[in-house]
Amino acid sequence: MPRTIATVVSDLSSSISIRLRLAQHSRYLIPLRNHLNMNNQEGGVSRPLAHFPADIWGDFFINLKSIKMENYAKEVNLLKQETRAKLVMNMDDNSFDKLKLIDTLERLGVSYHYEEEIEELLQHTFYTYAKDDFCSVKDDQVDLYTAALQFRVFRQHGFKMPCDVFFKFLDNDGKFKQALVSDLKGIISLYEAAHVRIRGEHILDEALIFTTQYLKHLTAAANNPDLDRDNSNLHQPRLMKQVELTLEYPMHYIIPRLEARRFISIYDEDETKDEALLRFAKVDFNLLQLLHQQELSYLCKWWKDTGLAIKLPYIRDRSVEVYFWAAALYFEPHYSHGRVLVTKAVLLASMLDDTYDAYATFEELQRLTDAFERWEMNDEDRLSDYLKVVFNSVRTLFDEFDKEMDPERWPHTACYARETVMELIRSYFQEAKWLNAGYVPTFEEYLDNARKSSVLNLITTISFIGMKGAADEKAFIWLQSFPKIQRSMDSIGRLLDDIQSHELEQTRAHVASGVECYMKEFGVTREEAVEAIRGVISDSWKDMNEELLRPTPVSMHLLTRILNLARGSEVSYHHADGYTNPAFMKDEISAVYVDPIPI
Repeated sequence: MPRTIATVVSDLSSSISIRLRLAQHSRYLIPLRNHLNMNNQEGGVSRPLAHFPADIWGDFFINLKSIKMENYAKEVNLLKQETRAKLVMNMDDNSFDKLKLIDTLERLGVSYHYEEEIEELLQHTFYTYAKDDFCSVKDDQVDLYTAALQFRVFRQHGFKMPCDVFFKFLDNDGKFKQALVSDLKGIISLYEAAHVRIRGEHILDEALIFTTQYLKHLTAAANNPDLDRDNSNLHQPRLMKQVELTLEYPMHYIIPRLEARRFISIYDEDETKDEALLRFAKVDFNLLQLLHQQELSYLCKWWKDTGLAIKLPYIRDRSVEVYFWAAALYFEPHYSHGRVLVTKAVLLASMLDDTYDAYATFEELQRLTDAFERWEMNDEDRLSDYLKVVFNSVRTLFDEFDKEMDPERWPHTACYARETVMELIRSYFQEAKWLNAGYVPTFEEYLDNARKSSVLNLITTISFIGMKGAADEKAFIWLQSFPKIQRSMDSIGRLLDDIQSHELEQTRAHVASGVECYMKEFGVTREEAVEAIRGVISDSWKDMNEELLRPTPVSMHLLTRILNLARGSEVSYHHADGYTNPAFMKDEISAVYVDPIPI
């Protein structure tokens, strides 16, 4: 059973047994900042330095003074019970109102309190609809907003509602009726629903084109009234605000905490809002934020105490940004331990990435990779002092993961974690070999390796470990088979990163990105390559959506981690490479982990 937030906090220090015992290897932890030359030439050795931007957070979270959680916890418990009563009362009455309430709870970020109730209600409603072939949704009396919301809610929970519920909104030419644009609420709802489409659902492809064109026209007209002076939709400020936010991040593509933060502001302006529910969402958000701040404080101090950002000054110092990814996977209080595991593992994976990509020579990487393959160093490796730091940091953490896992309850988890980090290292070295040989792979060859070098596989594996009992050996065997949903998520993350970072990366010695590989293989311009790659990303989302439909090979709880990783990629690489350039992520991180919601 999920623990309360207060219990999680009180247990945080004692329950986290992993400690990176780098002090045991102090002979390797020499002060490297003084002797690691940060110029691209070092003793005649050319290094592919990236000169990454510095950390922007410093000791902010370490020094942050949080208010006591008890100030919020008691009120949350009371409001939670009130909302539960509304959800389960008269389950058979007005199914759409129940679905709308579920959608509201999810967008406000409080549905995690009612997972069992929501599942029961959705199953009951979906199979009631299915008995009459969804005629109750196809009925001409059901408007666009209602049909689209029902479709999206069911699809997002794995129920395959047919897309023919939208046929009634087409004209004789098979196009969406132009009169629909007068219903802005319905257009927004259809736009959101189109993002859960799968391959072959051409009506939803058309829906996305139709709604996107109109919503972009509206935003342009809002800035230039002469474009559409008499459009009544421009005089609906709450909906126009929703249009702006929705175009930036469709709700299916945004991490849950960020969606909660922005939807609370929209719901606050809704004349039909439930005041008690709104307050519940605000108080619960602030309560969770306090927990996340405590975790950030612990992890930032842990990272600082390792001294790795000082000893290895070429790496990206990104403890806060890594935690943003960990909490994107699962924000709920009972996954506190998982967030800690993921953050620690990814910080060291990022260190590996920067070592292979932005500092070490090819000869050094050969020796380092050989040592990792044996999972031990010997005198024959002739590793530089800084590479000894890299090796021992990774080995120590993953050896600690071995000790962390109960061999009787989870005998399979530790070996999968180590094998996944080795797969990551091998993919990094493959890129180094391509660069050393001056080889530009085909796009598919590149993508096959890039799916492994994106670190997302490691994040998924560690996130499963962090869920403990939710992931059995069957789940890890399934994950190791590199299933379609994982491949699709990896493609989304890798290619979004490439689009944002490839031009800067190519200003130094760097392996060809997906953009350069596509340009070379197909003889197209950079712009044409980027457009084609965006098509691959779109198809990957369709594949992910299909793999989330029931029946699923593992539980929806596990699949949601993979979905949330794709969402994290959409947010982190939306404006720029927000991991490499943290200033681009500062507003999102502040909204979720720094600024409480005024109550």
